[in-house]
Amino acid sequence: MFIKLIILCYSRVITLYKMKYIIIAGIVIIIAFLVVLSFIPLGIEPLTELYIENHTSLPKNVFLGKDYNFSFTTHNLEYQDVKYDYTVNAYDVDNALLFSIDNGTFTLANNETKTIDSDYKFDSSFSRAKIEVVITKNLIGEPEFKRKLWWPDPNYPMEIDIHFWVDEIIPTTITIVKD
Repeated sequence: MFIKLIILCYSRVITLYKMKYIIIAGIVIIIAFLVVLSFIPLGIEPLTELYIENHTSLPKNVFLGKDYNFSFTTHNLEYQDVKYDYTVNAYDVDNALLFSIDNGTFTLANNETKTIDSDYKFDSSFSRAKIEVVITKNLIGEPEFKRKLWWPDPNYPMEIDIHFWVDEIIPTTITIVKD
């Protein structure tokens, strides 16, 4: 009986001794997980917003020879400085270039915006045209989050475009002929 009691106590000591290593190993695994997790940038999705101001007031129909304008805004949410090249062009329904409206370059720091006004006028006849704004991003430097466990997104766009369509209005002409 005494030997059974000693064996029972010894087996419990060994079990507690093993449990101590299991608990220590669990704590080490949790600490390692938390260290790796601290290097992962959470909730960061760099992007650039490009939108047309007052898009509901854009003309749907235009007359030849009349001046029209619109504004587009670029908002940098890339977490770094970005140089933007932009072009504004008019295309027909077959995507053939009708004319160039505007182009240029500007640089924005993170969370800055810039609004650009563009004026256009159709001088030659068309049936339907697409006014398209294209911006190309040139990233400057490297943000802090990319120094952590960051992998590039293969779908990350370096060029963004927006557009709207207009139709030509051909005014009614009245021709008077002498009898």
